[in-house]
This record gives sequence, structure tokens and C-alpha cells, in this order.
Amino acid sequence: MKAVFYTAKTLPWAEKLGGIPWSLLPVANRPLLDYWLETCADLGINQVQIILGEGAGQVEEFAGSGDRWGVEIQYSFARMSEQPLDYLKATSDRWTDGLLFISGAFFLRRRQGYQPAGLKVMSACLHGQSKSPFFLYGKNGEEVKALLDGKSSSEHGLEQAHIHPYVIEGIPSYFELNMKMVEGEFSRYLTAGFSDSGDSSIGYNVMNPPSAQLNSPLIIGNDCRFGVMSTIGPKAVVADHVIVDSHTTLTRCLILKDTYIGRNLEIENKIISGNRLISAVDGTTIEIADAWLVAQNRPAMRTEDLVRYTILWFLALTVALIQIVPFCILFLLVWITRIGAYRQEVFHDPRTGFVKLPVFHKLENRKSVVYRLFRAGTLDRFPWLLLALRGRLFVCGQPPMRHPADDEIIKQLPQYYPAVFSYADYSRDSDRLADSLWYAHIRSLFEDVKILIKSLLYRFFRGGSK
Repeated sequence: MKAVFYTAKTLPWAEKLGGIPWSLLPVANRPLLDYWLETCADLGINQVQIILGEGAGQVEEFAGSGDRWGVEIQYSFARMSEQPLDYLKATSDRWTDGLLFISGAFFLRRRQGYQPAGLKVMSACLHGQSKSPFFLYGKNGEEVKALLDGKSSSEHGLEQAHIHPYVIEGIPSYFELNMKMVEGEFSRYLTAGFSDSGDSSIGYNVMNPPSAQLNSPLIIGNDCRFGVMSTIGPKAVVADHVIVDSHTTLTRCLILKDTYIGRNLEIENKIISGNRLISAVDGTTIEIADAWLVAQNRPAMRTEDLVRYTILWFLALTVALIQIVPFCILFLLVWITRIGAYRQEVFHDPRTGFVKLPVFHKLENRKSVVYRLFRAGTLDRFPWLLLALRGRLFVCGQPPMRHPADDEIIKQLPQYYPAVFSYADYSRDSDRLADSLWYAHIRSLFEDVKILIKSLLYRFFRGGSK
């Protein structure tokens, strides 16, 4: 038997929860895709195909080769015009030994009587619309073909195995699923925590002072820090790398990974993802600009990231030291001749939500040697280089996205690295969205150095031409 997981669907509601792909959204601190792969292990499936869309890099990084679940994972990308059912029908010869298919935010919610052995004897079934199924299961080619052709429409197979087919339709149902899990259902699955006592699951490296109260039931991830006199729970799900400051109370809430929560706050019936405060009732999202209230924690740097940032920081410092004297002289001439000036513009910021950056504009449409020299030396980016040296911008990466002009692009980016230099600095045919997605997928030290060198050379030889 083979399994196909279709993760290329677009779920607008999931985009409100941050830059994580919906297939990796945590349920009781385990990604949704993790539960699907666990089902493969229970069924004895050893071949899995994951069809990718946006966020492909994050999905591949999480699932890898599939060794953790005892399966072999192959990856492919979805065609824009192809529906999941069309793909299954076109490759029907591959499902002669049976098929497990899952598409969309579908959760196999285990009831109290669930036993793994029940999966192997359940009947063929299809859940969801006939043209867009969420779940399809058949033990042989005949059963799969009948389901694909609409000749069999049983929806009771999962019920035989004591599984409730739960479709996550939006933020309220996603929140309620996590609350049901923390109330006790998480014990029916492999738990993400390393200790399990008092109806609670707690990960490793969790630090809380004696004055902090942990009230069951709750689920806490790894590497969390709780301040003095803080109160966590009941019914709180706290993901990995979360910091909660002193005198703060979290009740019936879901805190996603890499989140900082400030002091003296009372949070209930909310989802918090970085600086986003999301209502569990209707999904209303508010981005908090004050980093002392809620903010995005930067995850621990990997070794290759630390090496890249260190090398690029020194390269940026070298460029800044070379530019400082020419900038002081030429900017004074630019200001005197009134050929150009800096204006503060609002851009998206991955940590604080929004930030104002100085953008150089040409004020008069006339030829100017001073202006050409100013741009040829990339001196218009000197203030941005200083911000990069302070850690407020990346040296190389994606172009900073304006607010509100680039709001739609930001929604489609799984990762956002606003930088001083990007592909747009040397590519005439640059597409902001496509280039940003490509950079997020392949970013590396080699790519960053290439962007830096090409940008400086291109701007030097074409300075002032636009």
C-alpha cells in the first residue's frame, strides 16, 4: 500500500497564523503532517509521496527522507491546473496495492476505543466532496478505482476504527481541536513531551521559578521560560521556544513557537503567533507593534546560519567603512543641489510588524554628476547598511516589502528576510514574489555573496541610470 499527502492546497485562514505551512501547523505541539505519517506507520505503509506547494522547503526539512517513521518519502510539486482527484485518476495504475490519500487540513481524531489494529480491517471509504476528497482509503486497486469513479461512497470506514474524521475548517475549529487535545485526548497519540503527569505533557529544558504556577491540564513544548508569578493554564498549549514574562496569566489559549509574551498580561481564548494576536472565536487578527507586549523570538541559529551572518556582517562593515567618507561628502552635495533626499517609508518587519526605513528619492528629473556618483557608489543604501550592522536588516536577501503596497506578497511568503541587497538590484526582469520565494528556498552563504558582489558591480556601472 502507498500513501499520498497533498499539501499544495491554499488555506487562507492558515496564513493568519504566521509563516508556517498549514501542513505543519501544530496540534498538541506536533505538526499535522506528523500525525499523517504516524498513521502510515500504524498501517504498515512504507512508501509515501508528498505533493508540495508553498512552504515546500519547510515541509521537506521537517519530513526529510521519512526514516523517523520507517517510511520512504518522495516529493513532487503540484501542477497549477490539476486537482488532487485528477492526479489520482491519472496515476491509477500505481494504486493496485491500495492507497491512503489525505488532502487539506484533515485530522484523524482518535476516539477512546481506538486501537491501531482497527485501521487494518476498516472498510474502503472517502470523506469530503467527491471532486475534492479530504481522505480516501482503499486496500486494493479495485476499491481505490471504485472510490475514484464515485461508484462507492462509504464514509463509515474511519468510524469502524473509532476515528472521527475532523476537518479543520478555520481558526475556531483549529483552536477547539487543540483545546480538546489538552483536555486529555493527546494521551491517545505519541506525545511531544518527555514527561506526562497530572493530565499534562511537558517537554525538556522548561525553566520555571517556584513562584510560577502550572495548572493542569496543559501542554508545554521544549526550551520554554516562565517568569516569576506567572500562571500557565488550565487548558493552555505552549509550543517550543516560548518566553512568558513575569505576572502574566495564560488560560485556555494556544501559543505558537518562537513567541515572547510580556509581563502583566492576562490572555484567554486567544492564539498568539509572534506579534500576532488572533481571536479564537472568529479569527480576527491584530498585529502588535509594541515588542514589549508580544513579539517573535528569533530561533536559535544553526551553525551554517551563524557562519553566514558573521561573514556577511564583516563584509557589510568593510563596505560601510569604504563608503563613510564618500557618503559624507556626496550627500552634502546632494543636499545642497537638492537633487535628492531621504524619505521615511513604512515597510513590513518580521519581528515588530512594521518599521520605517529611509528611502532615497531623486527630486528633480535632470542630469547630475553628483547623483550618478552617489548611486554608482551605492551610497543611497548606506543608512540601510548601518541598520544591517545593528541587526535590523539582513545584508542580502529579499527586498523589503512596503506597507500596504506589498501586503499581498507578504501573505504568500513562508519566510521573510528583508535585506539591503536583493536580486532586484542587478536583475532587470526581477519579479518580487518569485524572487522572494526562490531566495527563501535556496538561501546560502554562496547565494548571499553572489547577490552582494553582483549588486555592487551592477550599480557601479549603471549608477544614476534610473
